[in-house]
Amino acid sequence: MLLFWIVSIVLVIVAALAFVIPITGKSKLTGATRDQLNKDLYKSRVSELADDEDQGLLDKSAEFIDEMQRGLLDDVVDEKAEKVNTADSPFIWLAGVLFLVVFSVSVYLTLGARDKVANWEDVYSRLPELTNRVMNEGDKVTDQEISDFKLALSTKMKAEPDNEFGWLLLGRLNVALGDSNAAFIAMDRAYKLAPMNTSIVTGYAQALMLSDDPEQNNLARKILMDLKQEKPDDIEVLSTSAFMALENQDYLGAIEQWQRMLPLLAGQPDRIEMIEGSIEYARKQIAEKDGTAPVVANTATPVDNRPVATSTETNAVTSDAVAGNEQVTITITADQAEMKGYLYVYVKAAAGPKAPLAVKRIMDPTFPLTISLSDSDAMMAQMKMSQFPSIKVSAKLSEDENVMTKEDDINSNVVTLNEGDARSVTLNLSR
Repeated sequence: MLLFWIVSIVLVIVAALAFVIPITGKSKLTGATRDQLNKDLYKSRVSELADDEDQGLLDKSAEFIDEMQRGLLDDVVDEKAEKVNTADSPFIWLAGVLFLVVFSVSVYLTLGARDKVANWEDVYSRLPELTNRVMNEGDKVTDQEISDFKLALSTKMKAEPDNEFGWLLLGRLNVALGDSNAAFIAMDRAYKLAPMNTSIVTGYAQALMLSDDPEQNNLARKILMDLKQEKPDDIEVLSTSAFMALENQDYLGAIEQWQRMLPLLAGQPDRIEMIEGSIEYARKQIAEKDGTAPVVANTATPVDNRPVATSTETNAVTSDAVAGNEQVTITITADQAEMKGYLYVYVKAAAGPKAPLAVKRIMDPTFPLTISLSDSDAMMAQMKMSQFPSIKVSAKLSEDENVMTKEDDINSNVVTLNEGDARSVTLNLSR
């Protein structure tokens, strides 16, 4: 604010000088100088007339001299009037400067953002209080406090552009508010300052995923995959992977990441409860989609043979279980030994719910491939393979991350297993 007033005063002074200098400035040709010039011209002209008369070129030169004398008298400066004008001039420019100052201040008070500037200063002064509220009392923070916190933090980062953790906090705030452009700008600044910090790298990946630019989305996936290979048991990396999967409606991928987090959260019952609630939410979303495959973000590890969704309950098979349906061994063949993409192997009920009973996901599989699906791979604890007398087994390979049914997907044959059938099936992927 001090800088604003300094600049304002300087501008008023410059404007005043532009007004005063032309009024108070002296003419290069003063009255005394003009009179002397007229006298010199008069003498020069008289000398010329005398020469002309001597040569007989001019008669009656006295009349010409008399006329020049009258002209010279008419052009003499009135020194008294000059003094009067000089005495009055300070009042003229003082009045002009006063008008300029009054006019400038009036315009600022009328059209300026004085109230907004005052509010901005007040918000910035409350940054420590707002930080404490947002960081420690998130559930009690109002929308106005969030807006004030963003304004104050943005102001602080203008003054401290090398504070990477400030940029990280501002980026996460913008991610939460859904402002993808502001989130990217803040996270990009943080990433350039500390490219090896895991928190900053995961935040940068989140910001990239919010972008509408497919290249930035792909960069986010690559960054996260590299992090997962480097730090497979890092809670923050797994949490970000789950967030990105959920944003892309990849509920299977989100469940997988959350379930990997659960063993790492020992002694944190609140977070465990939150993660279990998120898992249940994702399962309900899958059930509501009637078992159709959701869009998947490329968050899987290069080779991942673990189940996508493992029930958190490991109860024994219920009393109404069908003998022999607890596990199915599946051999999958294909026209090529190695194929790029995402392989999904499903077990569904032949009659009943359309959602998969069990699923496994494998990235860039090598064929032939043999896997097993059992009750431990159940998507929901209350829906296990052993509870259905007839089940259907199938597989599908999607070449890209979008595994919604498409024309270029490679689907296998569907094998139905009834009660008493052998628990081993062969599927062939072919177009």
